Amino acid sequence: EADVGAKNTEEHLMDALARQRAALVPDEEPDEDAQGHRYCLDCSDIIPLERIQAVQAVRCVTCAAKRERFIKLTQGKGGAGRILNDEADFGGK
Repeated sequence: EADVGAKNTEEHLMDALARQRAALVPDEEPDEDAQGHRYCLDCSDIIPLERIQAVQAVRCVTCAAKRERFIKLTQGKGGAGRILNDEADFGGK
């Protein structure tokens, strides 16, 4: 019974990992040149190969963080007061 439970747990984890990897595939086409360099869609900086291999990135870390923060602020609850408070916490005005 323990082997069956371990096998089920492993299958569940592998399935969850496959779903997470599929979610990481970008919906946007990467901006690449003939040499295989990938450029950030927002700032045009070269994206390091390690980042591309890890998360199939189409944006640099800085631009991705800005984008994620903006999405979090605009989709979350709390309205303008929350945005102003968050800006103060993160060095904004």
